Amino acid sequence: MLNRVRPGRADQILQQAGSMSRLVAMGPSELQALGLSKAEMARFAILQEVHRRSTRVGFDRPRITSPRSAGTYLLPKVQGWTEERFGLLALNAKGELLADRILSQGTATATLISPREFFREALRYGATTALAWHNHPSGDPTPSREDMAITARLRSAGESLGVPLADHVVLGSDRWHSFRAAEGWDSCH
Repeated sequence: MLNRVRPGRADQILQQAGSMSRLVAMGPSELQALGLSKAEMARFAILQEVHRRSTRVGFDRPRITSPRSAGTYLLPKVQGWTEERFGLLALNAKGELLADRILSQGTATATLISPREFFREALRYGATTALAWHNHPSGDPTPSREDMAITARLRSAGESLGVPLADHVVLGSDRWHSFRAAEGWDSCH
């Protein structure tokens, strides 16, 4: 038999979240803080994924071919997040999106990721290039020393594996930082 949500429960959760967009962007710890049970959180994760997929433009794969296209695609995704999350865009040779994965969720100021975890996922999806991204809940996309260090490690690992790092984009509240653009990767030979 299908479990039904108690009458008014959905309204109560929405009211606590403040808005639908805020609710859709919430992570597990935020949902738990709203009082969702593990079963409710599991069902909600499915709905979040359905929503994410349904809000993509058309059925074509998005093309991520520049820092601007990456920022434009990713910025709406991270709105309202209060924890850092680190993700991967696995891309084919034409820059078409093969997979969009969150690999790590941390605290308000940090998240951990290793090149091994990052490229294992990229290879799993058959990526020819991989784009790293993470958000700064403070709203300021200025990269930290740690951001610079992981970018260098990811670039090195990607070169060794033959899956170059396309970019590392740090997302703030209304703007982003592209390591590719800032460091002139396209002019390096």
